[in-house]
Amino acid sequence: MMLQHIKLSDSLDGRLFIAISIILTVIYVAHQRLQKGLNRYPGPLIASFTNIWRALDVYHRDTHITYRKLHAKYGDVVRVAPNVLSFADPGAIPEIYGLNKGFTKVSGGSQMPVLQYS
Repeated sequence: MMLQHIKLSDSLDGRLFIAISIILTVIYVAHQRLQKGLNRYPGPLIASFTNIWRALDVYHRDTHITYRKLHAKYGDVVRVAPNVLSFADPGAIPEIYGLNKGFTKVSGGSQMPVLQYS
């Protein structure tokens, strides 16, 4: 009797583990998909969940073709990963990397140690 009880308990623990894993996976996927800010940019559905598809694309050396197709389908700004956007318009470079674009410097000097060479 005791032996059967242990097997039943192990079976319930396994089911509970699987159920919790599935719930956490669904929560993670929903969070990645609906991440505030980037969810408004179009792109492949898989791109909003994971970077794995990009890694496979790089492995197959088709990235340049893939990105051209994505931009042809979705426009100048495409979400290609949960936290990565691809821009096709060269005119966006000053807006992205330019000076005084809404980022403020930290006052009070450098936050990183500065090495002085003599």
